[in-house]
Amino acid sequence: MAGEPVDPERAPRPRRRWRRVKLAFLILVAAYGVSLLCGLHFAWPYDVPANLGSTPDRPELRAPDDGKRRVVVLLHGIMRSPLALGRLERTLRRHGYEVLNFGYPSTSETIEQLAARLAAACRELTAEHPVDEWAFVAHSMGGMVIQEFLRTTPSMQPWACVYIATPHRGAVLADLRKEWFVFRWFMGTKAALQLSPGAEIHTRPLMFAARSGAIVGDIGEGNPSIPGHDDGTVAVDEAKMPGAKAIVTLPCSHMRIAAEPRTVEQVLAFLRRGEFEAVDRVGSGK
Repeated sequence: MAGEPVDPERAPRPRRRWRRVKLAFLILVAAYGVSLLCGLHFAWPYDVPANLGSTPDRPELRAPDDGKRRVVVLLHGIMRSPLALGRLERTLRRHGYEVLNFGYPSTSETIEQLAARLAAACRELTAEHPVDEWAFVAHSMGGMVIQEFLRTTPSMQPWACVYIATPHRGAVLADLRKEWFVFRWFMGTKAALQLSPGAEIHTRPLMFAARSGAIVGDIGEGNPSIPGHDDGTVAVDEAKMPGAKAIVTLPCSHMRIAAEPRTVEQVLAFLRRGEFEAVDRVGSGK
């Protein structure tokens, strides 16, 4: 009733709620920063909801049922975790592939050191049972780790590689930001600096381009700091692998593209057929 005194304990406290939201955000950022400094894996909160939900079902793109052991190795990008490729991992398993969703400390070691970690993980996987065929799928900087691994492991002959928004010869945005304190604090000074187009690693050969496919994100002129079209982080031309067997472009941002169902279907198509599907057919079940 009008005129009744309001109980201060039950009165709304919008300012207090807003303070709690800000405090929670600051705690999250601090925890993320500490995890990076300690070389731990930490998933962006986005990675979890982005990879929830159903997985594409394409029976015609299942792995051949011939008794061979086929392993698909997945690598996330910098400042991410295996959760960033969760939908892709589930889909590949559903379609008959064995999957190694490899996690690594992306901000505290060089690409060469990360490639050595990957080599050790692959050796461990074959310790008891040999692998008949290998394939590699990576998002962003993970593709650079795969390339270095292939350069230093001559015995590895993958049947296919798929690179999702990988800056194959570096990213101009990394060059523009590499001296920023925030860049170095969050992304580190090891692999992150090798994202610069001027880094020595980009003078090395690109391996197995004829067996590789590149999935490129294009949201138009999304980032004013990047010349031409880009995905907000990597330029379209940077993600187009020179000499690749196939290249497909999707209207997705750098953050979103790895969990996008259309990307997952394109990966399935390339692993099974060695080519991508027409973009207007993806998601149709054909």
